[in-house]
Amino acid sequence: MAMGAVSILGAGSGLQLQDILDQLREVDSAPITRKEAKKVQIEDRIAEFDKIKSMLLEQKQSALTLSLTSPYLERSTTLTNSEPLSATVAAGVSTGSYNLEVVRLAQKSAWRSSQGFANSSNSVNSTGSDETFTYEVNGESTSITVASGTSLQSMVAMINDDPNNKGVTARIVQDGSGATPYKLLLQANESGETSRINVTQQLSQLTLAEETGSGGSSLDAEVKVDGVSYTREGNTADGIIGGVTLNLQATGQTGLTISASTSTISDSLKDFVEKYNEFAKEYNDNNDYDMKTRVGDSLHGVSSMQTFYSQLLQDVTGNIKTGGSVTSIFDLGITLEDDGTLTLDEDTLSEALSSNFEDVKTFLLGDEDNNITGWGDTVNTRLRSATMANGVIATERSSSEEQISQLEDQIEAAQTRLEKKYDIMTRQFIELDRYMSGMQSMSNYLSQQAKSMTSSNE
Repeated sequence: MAMGAVSILGAGSGLQLQDILDQLREVDSAPITRKEAKKVQIEDRIAEFDKIKSMLLEQKQSALTLSLTSPYLERSTTLTNSEPLSATVAAGVSTGSYNLEVVRLAQKSAWRSSQGFANSSNSVNSTGSDETFTYEVNGESTSITVASGTSLQSMVAMINDDPNNKGVTARIVQDGSGATPYKLLLQANESGETSRINVTQQLSQLTLAEETGSGGSSLDAEVKVDGVSYTREGNTADGIIGGVTLNLQATGQTGLTISASTSTISDSLKDFVEKYNEFAKEYNDNNDYDMKTRVGDSLHGVSSMQTFYSQLLQDVTGNIKTGGSVTSIFDLGITLEDDGTLTLDEDTLSEALSSNFEDVKTFLLGDEDNNITGWGDTVNTRLRSATMANGVIATERSSSEEQISQLEDQIEAAQTRLEKKYDIMTRQFIELDRYMSGMQSMSNYLSQQAKSMTSSNE
């Protein structure tokens, strides 16, 4: 139908044919409008499914953390005095307290020349013949031939560059003593007795004396744990307390307490409560039904989601028979409010973790030996079942997409039928307009003829 025909429809007859046609079309379009509104509602539902899935995945991460063993094996250390040492602990180390004393720090063996030189280029051998310098480390001996005229600086290089070097480093030190401050220092690369240096053959004009470790004093570190003495070649002591590394820093006494670290557990519970509340509020805000408009929110009427919501709430707040003092989240300071959200009393949680850690652990983690499934695993399983590829959200989303596809087909078919119907009706109205216009013209003609005849008779 040409648009020009529609624009002048009714002009010939004087009837409001276009208005009539538009009103009829509006009535016949109502089912299509309802389908389009339904499509928008389902699209909103799909968007809501995606949003809720994201929220559930965040909850799941917190629950998953609480279902793993690692957070319950974390340990923290407390020192009464941090000057003598620091301590690091491995996961799962037994908790307990220890009295520690650093008796002696490990040192590197060192020898210093008795003679001094005015500068580093002075000769250490001016005898006119070669001399031999010999030292040993841990029973292994090394000899260096020092030619007459060799400078102090050259001798240092000879020792350091020697391919048979036994783990020592020579260097020139300036000790500030008078006109001859430059001296040779020979020091072990590693600390402890096994790296002790022993100079067995000296040069006639350069003699070294033992400086560190002289007089038989030990080069090993010594630390006492609960009164029992232990020695180590270095200042890092492993294996004294299982899984604990002591980093010795200074002599002195301190107390070490190893306790369970609860920060990951506490943070995960706080995060779960926060993420659960976001989900609960989002779900409830989109599950209402307006009695006046008789229109439901995007999730209203989705029975599978209502079932999941109820099941999740039951898992979150339900009791677990642990045999201990903690059997539900309510024992951890968590409260269920009237609006379906959770609140957490951090002081109560902290007290439970500090005074009843093992009971909290059994409740959250479970106990395989006693066939106890922990809260973390229970909730994580529920959330995984909802968010997996064939879970309730994916299933409902797929169903909604299928509904949209069907609605689109129905809308397209209905629009096609409507267009055809009103193409026909428009042509019919055009013919009616023409017919009525002709009838009007004939009526006018007959009226004029009647008037003309009446005038003639007079």
